[in-house]
Amino acid sequence: MRLTRYVGFIDLGIAAVVLVMIVLPPREMHAAAAQKGSEADQFALALAEARTVARPTDSAAVGEYARRLTAVGFRDWAVEAAVRAQEHTRGQPEHWRTLLATSLAYIDRFDVDPALDYAKQAVTFCDDASKNCPGWEIARMKLYRAHLQGSKNSGINPWRDPEGFRKAGEKALLGARLIPSQK
Repeated sequence: MRLTRYVGFIDLGIAAVVLVMIVLPPREMHAAAAQKGSEADQFALALAEARTVARPTDSAAVGEYARRLTAVGFRDWAVEAAVRAQEHTRGQPEHWRTLLATSLAYIDRFDVDPALDYAKQAVTFCDDASKNCPGWEIARMKLYRAHLQGSKNSGINPWRDPEGFRKAGEKALLGARLIPSQK
């Protein structure tokens, strides 16, 4: 019997590759943190993430985690984390905090329409008489919603002119100027 009848060129090639993989040493692998910054900043982000994993219904922890992700430039992850957390906080008394965190994450990414939609949902949630939202938070959310609405109504593209977009939102808010009385 001939050996070439059972062993071909492909079999020899595979055997050579396996032999090389066994004989060569393993490759060096290098890993680095995706987040740049100090160790304290990296620890704070990791702690915020751990808090949201440990307590997914904690709206304040979700807001802190989304804010920290946005601060280090991970805007898409901030939106994803906030949107995912809404499912866990639905029905909770502080669900409005998650809605507001989602809106802030979207506006940091310059997505105006979903940011405005979530801001409106947060205000609507708090306007319900049975919800126990602090009055100053409701006022802050209404100002934020009015600012977003004014910016959107201006028609300015936030990607092309972020400063003009911001100023258009400020014009939508009513300003009060207090001048001391002249006696």
